Formats: sequence, C-alpha cells, structure tokens
Amino acid sequence: MKKSLNILKEYTSGQRSFLHANLAHVNLKGAILTNLDLSGSDLSCVTMINVDLRESNLSKCKLKGAHLKGCNLTGVIFDLADLTSANLSNSNCKKANFKKSNLSHGHLTNTNLIKANLSNANLIGTSFNQSDLSYANLKKANLTNACLTRSNLTETILDEATLCSASLVATTLNKTSFKDAEYDIQTLFDLNFHPEEWGMKKSLEITIMEILDSFNYVVKIASHYLGNTISTKYIELSRPFNNHYLNVFKINSQGLITVEENSTKTINYSQLKFYQEWIRKYIQFCSLIFKDFESSLEPQKVIGYEIKSGFRNR
Repeated sequence: MKKSLNILKEYTSGQRSFLHANLAHVNLKGAILTNLDLSGSDLSCVTMINVDLRESNLSKCKLKGAHLKGCNLTGVIFDLADLTSANLSNSNCKKANFKKSNLSHGHLTNTNLIKANLSNANLIGTSFNQSDLSYANLKKANLTNACLTRSNLTETILDEATLCSASLVATTLNKTSFKDAEYDIQTLFDLNFHPEEWGMKKSLEITIMEILDSFNYVVKIASHYLGNTISTKYIELSRPFNNHYLNVFKINSQGLITVEENSTKTINYSQLKFYQEWIRKYIQFCSLIFKDFESSLEPQKVIGYEIKSGFRNR
C-alpha cells in the first residue's frame, strides 16, 4: 500500500522515471500512469486492472503473474519483459511492442493487438481467443500450444512462427502471411485450410537424441586427431553465446555432449538453425589445427551440415 501511494504521489508531482523500481505485488488498480518509464522494474504479481499506461516503457520488466486486465496499453514497450502467466485480457494493446518478450501461458483473450509487435516472442500456451491481431507482427514467435480460436489475423505476419499444437480454428484469415511457419499434426485448422498452400511447412522429425549422436560423432573424430582437451575447449568456444535452447546441452567428463531434456523430444526449425551454427563453428575451429578435418567426416552422419558445401536439408 505504501509503495503504491508513493509512486502515485511522485507521479502527480511530475515524476515519470522509475527505473528498476521494486513494485512487486503493488496495487495500482484504476490509476492513470501514462508516459511512465518503469524499464527494468520488478512488477511481479502487480495489480494494474483498468490502469492507463499509454506510451509507457516497461521493457525488461518482471511482470510474471501480473494483473493487467482491461488496461490501456496503447504503444507500451514490453520488449524483453517477462510476462509469464500475466493477464492482459480485454486490454487495448494497439501498437504495443512485445519483441522478444516472454508471454508464455499468458491470458490475452478479447485483447486489441492491432499493429502490435510480437516478433520473436515466447507465446507458448498463450491464449489469444477472440483477440484482434490484425496487422500485428508475430514473425519467428513461438506459438506452440497457443490458442487463437476466433481471433482476427487479417494481414497478420506469422512468417517463421512455430504453430505446433496451436489452435487456429475459426480465425479470420485475410492476406495473412504464414511463410515458413511451422505446424504439426496436432495443429488445429478449419477443414478447408491447407497449410502448404499458405506457405507453411510441416515440423521436423529430428529428435534431440539424433542431434546428440550427430554432434558427438564429430566430437569423437576431433578427439582422435586433436586430443580430448582441445576438442572440449572448442565445443565451448563454438557454442553460440547466450542461447537458451543450447544451454540445456552439457559436456560430461568424457568430453561428450549430453542433455538434461527428454532425448526423444523433436526439435523445430529455429532450434535446428542454432545447432547448425554451433556445429559449423566447431568444425571451423577444428580445421584450424587439422586442415583435413572436415573431409575426414562422413556427411550422412552430420545432421544439417554438408561437407565442403554448407548446410543440407534432411
């Protein structure tokens, strides 16, 4: 209560910048806080029902479990924010920016997302039922298990998005772009919708175990020619920096790569690209010491990489 009174008092006096503030669990229901800068702040489980936050900056904020139902979030910046399980239902998010934000398992039912930017966002299990996503950008967004039933996707960009196990039943499709968007047999479409005709592609059937076997095959060849110490060093040096997906891969005491996740789980196209970048750099490092390293590999044993001529499709 004291924190909410303080921020309201300071806002009334003209203060607009509250960077890295600790406002977790604060109740600001019904407040008018336009043009506010709360970037980097902790707003976990905050109650902001029916708050006017137009044109505010909430980038990199912790908003896990936040209650933002019925808010005016027009033009708000949520880039890189953690909105896991947040409730934005019935809110106006027109032209809001959610680039690379985490909205997994969020509630955005009946939400205005016209011209919103959700590119590269984590939208796993998020509900967009009956929401207006027309002219929105969801390029490369992860919509696995997301619900878009009865949503408006007029001229929405879903290029390279992951739509595995998502529901797109009764959606409004008009000039919607699905170029290279990924779907699987569990993705729900209307009966007359043919995903390939819209430029979509079916999900890969490559498992994490296959990726492990492929990489460890290359690692064993490297250890033979370069030694275990150098081979292990190059695994880490070649790993793409700060990649959440690749962070689940570990190196054991034998210098081989292991993974804590379910090894029978399949990967998507975006994850395959991360792996391709890693294996390419690893082979380049090994080739600095042993120039014929690449030619010593059997092409069919290296997923996603074609010896001497770049990547290949499986």
